[in-house]
Parts: sequence; structure tokens; C-alpha cells
Amino acid sequence: MKTFKKVELKFNIFEISLFGIIITGLVAQVINFFFPLSDLILIVNLFIILTILIIKERKINFIKKVNFIYIVLFLLVIANIYGSKFSDDLNHYHYGYIINSDNTKYIWGMSHLNEMYSFSPIWLISQSYFNFDYSRLQDIHVFNGLILFIFLSLFYKEISNYFQKQKVPIIAPVLFFIFIFVLIKYTRLKEFGIDRPIFLILYFFILFSFKTFFSKDERLSINITLLTYLSIFMIFNKLLFVFTGFIPLFFILKHKQFKLLTSKYFVPIYLLTFSYFIKNILISGCFMFPLSFTCIDNLSWSAKIVAENQLFISEVINKSWTEYKGQLSEAVYVTNFNWFPTWFTRNKIELFEFLSTSLAVIILTVISFNRQNYKIDNKVFSKYSELLKLFLLILFFQMLIFFFKNPVIRMSHYIFIFSSIILILLYFGKLELNFRVKIIYLVIFFAITFNLLKNIKRISNVNFVNNPYLSIKPLLYNQINDQLNGFNYYLGWYGKYPVANNHKLSKYYKHKKILNFDVIYKTR
Repeated sequence: MKTFKKVELKFNIFEISLFGIIITGLVAQVINFFFPLSDLILIVNLFIILTILIIKERKINFIKKVNFIYIVLFLLVIANIYGSKFSDDLNHYHYGYIINSDNTKYIWGMSHLNEMYSFSPIWLISQSYFNFDYSRLQDIHVFNGLILFIFLSLFYKEISNYFQKQKVPIIAPVLFFIFIFVLIKYTRLKEFGIDRPIFLILYFFILFSFKTFFSKDERLSINITLLTYLSIFMIFNKLLFVFTGFIPLFFILKHKQFKLLTSKYFVPIYLLTFSYFIKNILISGCFMFPLSFTCIDNLSWSAKIVAENQLFISEVINKSWTEYKGQLSEAVYVTNFNWFPTWFTRNKIELFEFLSTSLAVIILTVISFNRQNYKIDNKVFSKYSELLKLFLLILFFQMLIFFFKNPVIRMSHYIFIFSSIILILLYFGKLELNFRVKIIYLVIFFAITFNLLKNIKRISNVNFVNNPYLSIKPLLYNQINDQLNGFNYYLGWYGKYPVANNHKLSKYYKHKKILNFDVIYKTR
């Protein structure tokens, strides 16, 4: 535990930036209990950061030593921002949640304004924290673009660290695969709803897991702690990422780091987790929506029935019920793989695209590295074997969730990533490696060019005009003001706040104040 201070400065600027955003998002979740996530909060945050930099007199040498590739990646992300429209869920509930968080504290029973608010993902809280009211629409893209830039720069930096080394560890082809996969497949920020940014965090989590496997003892405690922060951030966004908790738990058990669990470094993790549960209870009456067994029945604002319906409806929709033409009921359709033929017909093109992209990038990865004729050290190979088994366990868990509850490809990129990583580990695992540097640069050039040209084409299709408001204009309609015992809310997703769904609350809903919090509850 005494080693934290010694190793805290050994992270590169991109790792520090990504961890900073994640910790800020977790803290924003707490702040919203007491204050709206207004511009003032962000301005104060920026002022504190600048003050610390001035007091510590840190010179930002990174600017002077910037690699040309980072400029290229920055321009690539600018093109992504400039050429992007918005996620399909923007007018469904994303924008409403963001504007509500910008202007109000948590509203108890907010799930009654819009059932989708019940999920309360931390990514939307982070979006609210990191935007300015005046440029809220543009800032949604800017924040996603910032995550993409940090991710790409971090992975390139990690890969390039091995360019001059004769022996390359197995992590290098894994990172190279992920880096190229993201450049080729993540070509528009429109698809960055609340899923793809978290996938980027997951890929960073994989990188950090590799580092932890081969880290020195003095770095083990801090690496496990940081992995845990990454894990809870992803879980707080979607419960589907609960599998990420296996990895820090594995390291704790393997290295007998039980004292870490009772150390002061884990106290913030417990507090943040506690605040996550309390936030969920206030919004939906459930500890973990939409798991109805976690809902508290006797809370007047409880959304237990909504949770039960949401879980079933989500499964029905995810298994392509809307495309089914047979006679089975919904309940029978989703069982015993009755849904699979319809689902496959509906999703075969998207499935083929992901499989073919994964396979193509695996091939590019294979031809970018030389396998040497001599085997790696037995101790190193033993660690690779442990890592392989752990990833196989995670993949098995992911596949169970996918086939039994959530067969949605856009939410399941990690299946393709973990499957590909396992194949790479099996192919490269036993032998020493080195780079084919010229091929590496050629593949990177191809991937960046592919991404850039796709976005330039999108920009040209809108006559090089970047106006977020114009892109949402067809989705706009006049808001309707309604009241609930003096509590004003608005039907219609864009404009004044707090934003509700497109239907008025019935006479069975009431409003009251508890400890200066707005509470929306049911009378029966």
C-alpha cells in the first residue's frame, strides 16, 4: 500500500486523461445529488485543474514532443465530429436525461417522466457534466470525439513503444488488433450512444489487465484498484459489463491482496458504489434497474412493474419479435431458441460484417508480426495460459448472456473482441515475436485513410456544413407544458426542462417535496 505515491507518476498522459474522465464521471454522479451539473461546475473544475498545474509548475512537454501521428489522429477525430449526426436514441431519452441533469438535482421517481430514465447510465451523467449549455448538442460529439482521440493515441503510443525492441510481448498484436479494428469499424460518432464509448473503456481495461498480469509487485495494488474503478464505471453504465468485475477479483484472489479490500484506497470505490445504488433507488425505486427483484415495493415511486415489463419487452425486441410472422405468443417465441431463425434473418448482414471485419483484422495482425523459432520463457507462457483461461471464462459468460437474454450485436462488440484476442493468443502465445515495421505502418495508414475518407464523404454529402441543430430539426415539435401539483414538466424532448415522455402523467401521480428534492410518486 505504501507504493501508490511512488508509481502514480508512471502513467502516460493518455492514461492519466482517460482515468481522469472516468473518475470525474463517477464524482459527477455524486455531485448530482446536491447540485445540477451546470456550466458552473465544469468551469470550477477547469479552474482547479489550471490552478494545480500552475502551483506545481508542470511544463506540458508533450506539446513540444508531439508525434506527427497524434496530429493525424486529432484531424481524424475532428472529421468524425464534423461529419456526424446523432444517435437514434437522442430524442428517445438521451438528450432529455442530459438536459435534466444539467438543470436539476436527481428527481425522485424520475422514471415516471420517462421509463428509460430508470437506467440512468453514468455515460449520460458524464455527458451532462462535460457539456456547456450553449453548445450542448455539439458537445455531445466533442466529448465522444475526445474519448476516441485519447483511446487511439494511447493505443498507438503503447504499440509504438515496442517498435525498437527485438522481442515483442504478446500484448503488442492484441493491442494492434484492437487499434485497427476500432479505426475500421468505429467510423462515425453517430453510433456513439452509450455503448461504443464504453467499449473503448473496455478495450483500455483489457490493455490494463495485460499490464497487471505482467506488472511488478509494487504496482500490483494500484493496478488492481484502477481496474476496479474502470470496472464499476462500465457496470454503472450497463449491467451487461458485470463480467469486468471478474478480472480485478481474479487478481485479488491470485495474489492474496485481501488487505487491499479494507485499505483506504478502496473506500472511494465503496462510497461510489453506495451512491450508485442510492441514485438508482431515488430514480426508479430499484437498486439495479431493470432487475425487478432489486426493486423496493413499498416506495411510492417504485418502478417495479416497469422493470418487469422492460426486461421482458427488451428480450422480445432484442430477439427480433417485430420481424416474426408466425403464430407463437411472445412468451413462447423467446424461449427454446424459437426466435433464432427470425433473428438470424434479421441480423445476418450485420453479423457477417462484424465477423468479416474481425477476421480481416486478425489476418492483418498475423502478417504484421514475425513468429520466431524459439519459445518464450516458461514463466511467461504460464501467465499467458492463465490469461487465456480467464478470457475464455469471460467469453463463455458473455455468450450465455447473448444467446439467452440479449442477442444484440451493437451491444456485444466484446464478444468479437474477446474471441479475436483468444485466437491471437493461441496463434502467437508460445513463440517470441517481432514487428514487421513497414507492414505495421502500411496497415495503420490504410485504416486511418479508410476512416478519414468515410467521414470526408459524409461531410461532402451535407455540403461541408456542420450544424447540429439542422440535423435534429426534422425530429422537433412544440413542447407542451404540464403541471403536477405545481411541478412543471414538459412533453417534448428538446427545449425547456425537466423533459418527460410524450404522454401526460395520469391523475394517479402526485408531486411533493422531501428534503428539497422533487418527488414524483403514485397514489395507487
